[in-house]
Parts: sequence; C-alpha cells; structure tokens
Amino acid sequence: MTSKLYTRVASAAAGLLWSVAAVAQTPISLVVGYSAGGSADYVARVVGEELSKKLSRQVIIENVAGASGMLAAQKVLSGSNDGSVIYMGGTDTVLVPMVNPKAKVDWEKDFVPIGRTTTVPMIFAVPVNSPYNTLSDLIHDLKKGKDYLYAVPGIGTMQHLYGSLINNRGKVNMVHVPYRGGAQIATDLVGGQVDSAVLVLSTAMPFLKDGKIKALSSSDTIRAPQLPHVKRIGEEEGFQGTALPLWQGFFLKSGTAPATVAAYEKALIEALGSAALKAKLAEAGITVAPMKGQEFKAFIKPQADLYRDIVRSAKITVD
Repeated sequence: MTSKLYTRVASAAAGLLWSVAAVAQTPISLVVGYSAGGSADYVARVVGEELSKKLSRQVIIENVAGASGMLAAQKVLSGSNDGSVIYMGGTDTVLVPMVNPKAKVDWEKDFVPIGRTTTVPMIFAVPVNSPYNTLSDLIHDLKKGKDYLYAVPGIGTMQHLYGSLINNRGKVNMVHVPYRGGAQIATDLVGGQVDSAVLVLSTAMPFLKDGKIKALSSSDTIRAPQLPHVKRIGEEEGFQGTALPLWQGFFLKSGTAPATVAAYEKALIEALGSAALKAKLAEAGITVAPMKGQEFKAFIKPQADLYRDIVRSAKITVD
C-alpha cells in the first residue's frame, strides 16, 4: 500500500471512529409531555437513568407540558429521526386525537415503538364510609335509578372513559364531574364532596394507605399487586375480557434506522429487568410491564379500538 493511500485509509478510519465516539457521547433527549414531579415524569427519570447505563449514553429528560402531551409529540415530530430524541408516549398519544380534531398526531404513522415500559391501573374509588365495597354492589343500586356522581380530571381523559365504560357495560347512568386536573379530586372524595372518583393508582396510594378511601375496581389486565383483593374490571359480570390500563412506552420518530430502533429496544428491555427499578416504581403504584416494539404495537391496536368505541358511544368531544 502506498504511503498516500495508507494515509487516506488511516484518516478515514480515524474519522469513522471519531464519529462513533461522538454519537456515543451525544446525550439523548427523552421528551415527556407532562411537568416535572408527576407520575409520567417519575417513570421517565427512573427508566431513563437505567437506560443511560445500558446505552452508555446520557439520557436527559425534557419536559414539554401542554395539550395533554400533544406538544411533546409535535416537538418530536418536528425534530430529527437520527435517534437523538425519544418520545415517551402513552394512552393520551392515542386518545387525544380521537376526542380533539385539532390534535394532528397519528401514533401508528408518525412513530415507531421501541417498547412498552409500564402500566398504571385506574381505580374506581369511594370514601371509606361508603356503603359499597364492590363495583357490582354499586351497579346493583344504580340500576334502581340512584343519582350518583363520579369525579374525573377533565373531559376526554382516560378516567372519563373508564366511568363511561362502567355506564355503558353496566347499563347505568352515573354523572361525571370534570375537574381541571386531578390534584383536588382525592381531597374532595375524602371530604364527601363527590360520591366517587376515577383515580390513577399512583395518586390514590397515599389515601388508600391511610384508610381514607377504598377501591371498588381496577382497570388493568391483572389485579394491582398493591390491591390484590380488588377485582379488575374484566372480572365483573358484563365486563369479561375488558381492560383499560394507563400505559406508557418509548417511541422514535418514523423513519429512524431499524438498527437504531433495535439497539434501543434491546437496551430498554434490559433496563426494565432491573430489580431496583421495579421496586422503585411499584412503591409509587406503577407496574413495570415490558413489551418489545412489535408486541407493544399489537397491544395498542385493540386498546385504540376500545377507546374509539367508548368515545363514540358516550359522544365525548373536547374543543
């Protein structure tokens, strides 16, 4: 090999090594559609820390709150598909465009899934002094025409859908009371200002532990490990096979190189296997529920169909 050719090859090889090293050192932005301090942010930080270790690459949480997560989705879609930005999506990624035509996000076309991270059950909760101990007891009374209110953190939320599902399948007519966010709901439930509420388990846990409220049902595919005595909705008569968990997962912008998607998928599944990570999230009422990308996509599709059915039957819209 001539000295000139050798120099060119060596130079090219050095450049390639520098490029690989540079990519490895470049932080990954994990975009979360909610403010710091909430349950979504907590999941992102716990999983992101472990993902950093697996990828040997820093993962930085970027909170882009607003429009029920849609601002975050749009930010990711307006960015690069080189793997430098991961989107933490969830139920709202699929639901919000169904209830709000202004939300121009199509989860199936716009994103490629890396994998599911977690699920969080919703619970149908009542004050501790309520006469009802099971959902079937409540539904039995409601069929007699009893007036009954359930609180939710806004119209078109998953909590609203859960109450609408109970109305539809249980053939009852509870009235939803939409709050502006969920912070006040548990307090008002404890105080008896509302008859019942649909709460995310992670929000409800302190009140359940203190014995101030009780859960009548859980929305996940399995009983919540923290509430093994509470039936999941799919165990109730008329609801067989039904589940409506809140779920979260990581996505990349469509068009990202398959090799990058595969590498992130492998790292994510390994990260979710951490016993310490599982313990941290379980303490907060969050279940680690890993799925690889294609399995995750197959999980979302029937959930999306269920959301659409509930939205149409209850005529739920958000301006």
